[in-house]
Amino acid sequence: MKNWSKKIPSVLIAAAALILLAVMVKILSAPQPSPAAGPAWVENNVQALQATLAISTNPTEEAFIQSKLDLLKRIQATSAGALQNVPEKPADVCAFRPTALPTPQRTPGVEQFTPELYEDLQGKLNSRWQAEVNGQWVTVLAGTLYTDPPQAALWVVVENTADGGVMPAPQAAGMLQIVSADQARLTLRDEAGTIFYFDVAGRAFVSSPDEIIPTLAPQPTNTPTAEICPP
Repeated sequence: MKNWSKKIPSVLIAAAALILLAVMVKILSAPQPSPAAGPAWVENNVQALQATLAISTNPTEEAFIQSKLDLLKRIQATSAGALQNVPEKPADVCAFRPTALPTPQRTPGVEQFTPELYEDLQGKLNSRWQAEVNGQWVTVLAGTLYTDPPQAALWVVVENTADGGVMPAPQAAGMLQIVSADQARLTLRDEAGTIFYFDVAGRAFVSSPDEIIPTLAPQPTNTPTAEICPP
């Protein structure tokens, strides 16, 4: 009588090899998961459950695994939809820049107005002259400087520079007013009716409309900050 007991280990090894081969074939033939959507932990769990479902032979276990897969896939679908609804970043970073307001028009010449108190200038003003002088926009204000005692004065402001300042008129009585202008030569009058002249380019009072004085060199213009979105 042949001894079959000696062949049992070989049979078991062969059977185990066949089972392992069948499981590997089933795993490899299972449909591959779609590209990841949603959080990474969701995708990892989906892949693990799909691998378990591929080799499961228990209907109850398969139903339980499938219910978990359905839940995770709903999470994936929700995440994918949310990503699709995210607005795209515009290619032009300046696309949503507010429309620039038009540059206010500046009117050169003399303007007289009701005397007003300007605390930042520490004075009371009643007139203004503005125009371009040596390539720079200059504004001259006239009135009274609140010193002790108050003194007639002019305020010179050169746009976008550190140039300018207060020009007192010690010989004037009361408030000084700009009457007229001949280019950059201003005619002024105080409250007593006395006439004065001021040369804007030379930043000095002069004795007559025709007096010639040196012109001051223009001060450097402040360099504006470069704009991210040029006009």
